[in-house]
Amino acid sequence: MMARVLYCWILLMMLLAGELTMARLGFGSAVCACAVLMGLVIIFGFMRIAQAPPLAAIFALGGLFWLVILLSLGSLDSFTRTNFAVGSAMSSRPDHAPASPDESR
Repeated sequence: MMARVLYCWILLMMLLAGELTMARLGFGSAVCACAVLMGLVIIFGFMRIAQAPPLAAIFALGGLFWLVILLSLGSLDSFTRTNFAVGSAMSSRPDHAPASPDESR
């Protein structure tokens, strides 16, 4: 059992080094591939879903489903945000607006 955990940890460290290297070189798809492989090592190495009862696999898939929902809802804000230009024209008062009593002194 301890050897399996050690092998999984070593494999995760090698994948992390590969992911950091690919990110440094600018290979975005390779970074995603390393992340997916890391997830598979965790699922099949640490969680041992292949030997687990079917109910555990259902709950693992349910957790993945909710993770996708939460990440998509969290990223929805940045995808739908609109940037408005803020400059001197928007922050100053218009020329035709009456001056406040404090500004007339």
